[in-house]
Amino acid sequence: MPAGNEFIAINPHCALKNLEEPCLYDIKNDELYELGQDAYQFLLRCSQGERPVVRKEDEEFIQYCLSENLARWADTPLRKKQFVHRSPIPSLRYLELQLTDRCNLQCRHCYLGESGHQDLSFAQVLRVMEEFEEMQGLRILLSGGEPLLHPRFWRINDLLMDYDFRSVLLSNGNLITREVAKKLRAHEVQVSLDGMKEGHELLRGRDTFRKTLKAIDHLQEAGIQLSVATMIHKGNLKEFDSLAALLESKGIREWNVDVPCMEGRLKENENLCPSPAEAGPFLNHGFGGGMHASKEDYGCGAHLCAIMPTGHVAKCGLFAQTPVGFIDEGLKVCWERVPRIELKELTCDCSVLEECRGGCRYRAKLRGGILDPDVFQCYSRGVRKGGELDDH
Repeated sequence: MPAGNEFIAINPHCALKNLEEPCLYDIKNDELYELGQDAYQFLLRCSQGERPVVRKEDEEFIQYCLSENLARWADTPLRKKQFVHRSPIPSLRYLELQLTDRCNLQCRHCYLGESGHQDLSFAQVLRVMEEFEEMQGLRILLSGGEPLLHPRFWRINDLLMDYDFRSVLLSNGNLITREVAKKLRAHEVQVSLDGMKEGHELLRGRDTFRKTLKAIDHLQEAGIQLSVATMIHKGNLKEFDSLAALLESKGIREWNVDVPCMEGRLKENENLCPSPAEAGPFLNHGFGGGMHASKEDYGCGAHLCAIMPTGHVAKCGLFAQTPVGFIDEGLKVCWERVPRIELKELTCDCSVLEECRGGCRYRAKLRGGILDPDVFQCYSRGVRKGGELDDH
């Protein structure tokens, strides 16, 4: 122990989470460290301002926490807000909060369809964030529509760093100027970039590619962690190598690649939708990030739910037409109603089921049944009919 330092303090950017297993969550770096009960109780006492007795067997653990910048020595006790009760099981780790259905673009693939003027109230947003923290959630995803168009967005923005969860703003980027980027308090902004100029603007409209790249530059200048989301479509299949090189040159930390679902405006633009055989291989282009999954044997979305601008709660945004309740009933109450599918219920029988978790349940539902394989994932992993892995 350094001279003059008597207390161990969990760093402000970290929080204890009592999930399926006790964990320490590095909010800033989005890293989840699983803890044994002894380690959890030790850090819990530290967070309550106690001076725990350091046993010989604790020293290696303490040094690890110090080296990873998870904790530090302190001269005085530093108390930290902490929920000691266990989270619901399965834990709600990721919450998509659709603040508004207002949008500044008319993207041809948008599953939400036409934008409107429906917004969650500021009181609803505040209550949800408090409940999510109490349920020991990890990441809140602020989406829309375009979340920057919410009438109270900047009031919401000013609260984001007050909670022990990571905030991620999902934006098309076209409203993010240098001044806007400097004001944002989210830990991360995920910008949609759906190809190079031709492929991106085929979905999102004229001059959106330039504006999106400018937004990326502004966010990086402001020191905000940045990720990119890309939707695979017929118009960008030949652009992925160029897009990957562009993202590498920009130093992007995470790239999420997915396939749009045949809902909303995409129903009017079916020619944009690639087949599973065409799209599957491109699902492997993403990098970084990922979910902090538990060991529970559930399929896709076991730790996620979404709140719509109407206040309805659903399994995810794609299941908006089958909500499980209304947010005014309480987030925990609604979470307990979310239907979950165990891996053993799926009709999948391949050797990579534990890895892909069956893929997207909504895509599976659209193409057959909710328990069927997500064939886009099958093609991405080289799985042929019958559950065999392709040799190529």
